[in-house]
Amino acid sequence: MRKILVAEDEHNLREGIAEAFVDAGHEVVQAAAGDEALAAMEEQVFDLVITDYKMPGLDGLELLRRVRMINDSTAVIMMTAYGTVEGAVQAMRLGAYDYIQKPFNLEELELKAERALEHRRLLSRLMEFDRRDLVGRFDNIVGESPSMQRVFDVLTKVAPSNATVLILGETGTGKELIAEAIHRNSARSEGPFVKINCAALPDNLLESELFGHERGAFTGADRQRAGRFELANEGTLFLDEIGTMSAGTQAKVLRVLQEREFERLGGTRIIKSDVRLIAATNRDLEAAIAAGEFREDLFYRLNVVTINMPPLRERKEDIVPLATYFLQRFGEDLKKPMRGFSPGALRALTRHNWPGNIRELENTIERAVLMADSGVIEPGDLTLGQGGGAGDDRSRMSAVLRLPAEGLPLEELEKMAILEALRMNDWIQKDAARFLGVSSRVMNYKIQKYEITHPRWARNRSPA
Repeated sequence: MRKILVAEDEHNLREGIAEAFVDAGHEVVQAAAGDEALAAMEEQVFDLVITDYKMPGLDGLELLRRVRMINDSTAVIMMTAYGTVEGAVQAMRLGAYDYIQKPFNLEELELKAERALEHRRLLSRLMEFDRRDLVGRFDNIVGESPSMQRVFDVLTKVAPSNATVLILGETGTGKELIAEAIHRNSARSEGPFVKINCAALPDNLLESELFGHERGAFTGADRQRAGRFELANEGTLFLDEIGTMSAGTQAKVLRVLQEREFERLGGTRIIKSDVRLIAATNRDLEAAIAAGEFREDLFYRLNVVTINMPPLRERKEDIVPLATYFLQRFGEDLKKPMRGFSPGALRALTRHNWPGNIRELENTIERAVLMADSGVIEPGDLTLGQGGGAGDDRSRMSAVLRLPAEGLPLEELEKMAILEALRMNDWIQKDAARFLGVSSRVMNYKIQKYEITHPRWARNRSPA
């Protein structure tokens, strides 16, 4: 139950709003004028204030200023009449969480209020945030979402073992960080952790890097050199982007996994290998096997334990903790103490889809710390989705829709896009319509056409 103040001079509207939130289980206080609302705020603490823009006595903007002075963590939603959008924009600049334009339906207001209350909860957590909370069983891995808790559960079980691990996930989801955490929490933690990006080297150089070479093995090989398998002996070898490896190199890696031995390039001496292997890829290896691009026997050797790293858009609960972690880190690195994020900046961070995942978030916060004029990050300090190239469009599209190889009917694709837009906009149909660039009427028609529903929508709730 949350405490909500409704300030509105029109009696029937005020009563209707109050009744809706009481039915939803909240405690509601009503005020018929701005002065009356201010008096209530001086006596009680509210989680949310819903106020009209124009009222007798104090108007909505002045009430908003007073709210910010009394309790800056209280969320505010401004109700505005048609034609007062400029006033709504000014309210957002002064710190209102959102606005809603009259006339509106109560369902839309309830959903905006629910989102505002959740935002307030995140702000409260942010104010109490302690960096020690970020360092749990696995240093530097931040994750409170259910999907990350499942990753932690697997890590807890697999890290102490000697099992080969395959980490799957999009670029920027933290696969290397997971590999390091497995090594640090294993019996091999005192041994070396050696890593190599298979996609960063041409195939002939990759073989030399992995297995080493003898002097004279090829042009330019003027001395003997140990490879990564040799350097990682009694430790862990992390093969990143293993899906790009050629068939010939795959066969040699398979032999090491099966027989625990190899020879350097140009050599005949057998070298024993006591290495734990962790591999990672952003490719669909099963599709690569079907296309004849990846060995099935190597896949099953690697796939003893699989860890699927969720993209950031599927673990939005972690955006605020991650952003705060990076804010503290870069603030310290750049000798620029940072206090936190403004409500508008937090709103922008949580609404962004993060096609570049954690890597994109990290870069965004580093730039924001550099650009910030104060100790608080504002929306203008953030650069979100401004890459501007065709590649960015493709990455944004691929981050949202995964098309099956056998194809998909256009209507099914349209339904997927509508569902994704609704999810990204907390199932507020008006916001989802704006997101897709269509009218509310078109959105409502499509929702009915595809029989899309959601339990929070008023028409789906059972009558009291």
